[in-house]
Amino acid sequence: MHMSGWRHLSYANVVATLALVFAMSGGALAASHYLITSTKQVSPKVLKKLTGKTGKPGTAGATGPRGAAGSPGAPGLQGAKGAERAEGAEGPAGLSALSTLPSGQTESGDYGAVPDNTGAGDFFYESLTFPIPLAAEIPVSHVIWTFNPAAAHCSGLGHAEPGYLCIYSAQHQNIEPPVVSNNEGALHSGAGRFGFFVAWGTTAANGFDLGTYSVTAP
Repeated sequence: MHMSGWRHLSYANVVATLALVFAMSGGALAASHYLITSTKQVSPKVLKKLTGKTGKPGTAGATGPRGAAGSPGAPGLQGAKGAERAEGAEGPAGLSALSTLPSGQTESGDYGAVPDNTGAGDFFYESLTFPIPLAAEIPVSHVIWTFNPAAAHCSGLGHAEPGYLCIYSAQHQNIEPPVVSNNEGALHSGAGRFGFFVAWGTTAANGFDLGTYSVTAP
């Protein structure tokens, strides 16, 4: 081709030539990229591998070793100390042998007289002391020996009306009702402030008397 041929190139010819070149190169590029919009575009073999079924789960593994014990927690807070209680009032002094039994209060005790070698017409004796002295003597008219064991002014074990001495015989044999005496000073009937003296007469051999007494201060 000689130079005179370039004189006949026009703008339209150049554009047409470039368009042909771009069309050919664009087709080549399009051929190397695909847009998949359906499974029909994928090979059946490839599709089978992509959609393969999940296998069964395997057996559980062995339990692992137990972990070490954790460190002990922090100690809890100690509660506040409670308020101290006020000291209670001092109670009244207790009674003793140096006291006097208050009016209306009762004291009781046991007695037992079991002599040896007694026969009919004999006597045996016993002296008893009150734990707490009385304020006054008990007259013989207010001394009652009973074995029911209840009588007037003596309603039962551990009881006696104020100013009375009740002697409750639990067991006795071959005796007469006893004589109660006050031996504080000259011997006379009744009970003293500190106790009383008892004399039993026997009606046969082996006489005895066992029981309790109660006295209430007048």
